[in-house]
Amino acid sequence: MLKVHPNGYWGLYRVLHDNLVDEQVREERVAAEALLVKTRSMFERHFGHMARKERDVVLAATTSQPMITMSREVPKQCPACGSQGWVAGEANVEGIAVHCAACDLEVDSKLLFHLGDLDEDVVLDDDPHHYVDEPPVDEDIYKGR
Repeated sequence: MLKVHPNGYWGLYRVLHDNLVDEQVREERVAAEALLVKTRSMFERHFGHMARKERDVVLAATTSQPMITMSREVPKQCPACGSQGWVAGEANVEGIAVHCAACDLEVDSKLLFHLGDLDEDVVLDDDPHHYVDEPPVDEDIYKGR
């Protein structure tokens, strides 16, 4: 964060800066919406012909395990199809990536902000030091001995 007022930092370029930021945000929103349309269409193509009960059984099996792996994954409702998707991240799951096996939605951290609450931190019951602490480095290996 800047410790100087934005007007003092950007000066005459402040308006240009703000317009470029707004343009970037609009482009990301359009990309996120296009992704949702594409994945909703994919979901309908794969599951739209099934009866509700049959679809629920298939989706339960399809989405029960994460298809992305990082240090942590937690289930989260998919913003495209409503099925169980998975948010993955490091240590405290800050929403680095999202995947839904039902509609094939894959989103990285850049677009998560535009898809609802997927970029929010997920509180874990685990001890964070279990994931953060690194094992001691073996100096012999490190120094090539």
